[in-house]
Amino acid sequence: MKKIATLVFVMFITISLSAQKKKGKPANNDCYLTEAAKTFDLSDDKKSELNDLLVKASEDRAEIKKGVKAGEIAKDQVKGKTKGINRKYFADLGKLTGKSKKEVMTFVKEVGDKCKNNNKKKKKKKKNN
Repeated sequence: MKKIATLVFVMFITISLSAQKKKGKPANNDCYLTEAAKTFDLSDDKKSELNDLLVKASEDRAEIKKGVKAGEIAKDQVKGKTKGINRKYFADLGKLTGKSKKEVMTFVKEVGDKCKNNNKKKKKKKKNN
């Protein structure tokens, strides 16, 4: 009887802990991709390529975070590594769109703020409903 009670208790604790784990939020690139398609007049193929670039950059940043948590990357190295990922992304975006670095940077800043604000508004609406 004690074994069964212990087993049930362990299962309960395990389920409770696994239910509390934070789920990784998916990359929400819809707003960004829509704005990029409008601004740069992107075809569906180029829009798909841009999505791949976004996902790759996001995965690379996630690897940096994992490296920091695992102690493989020092915290003072994070900024430099992240800048490298961003530089590569901006260069690839410039090649994809045929725009200058200045135009790409302006777009990224404006759209980043716009999409961030849109996501905040959506979250507020969901909370109110």
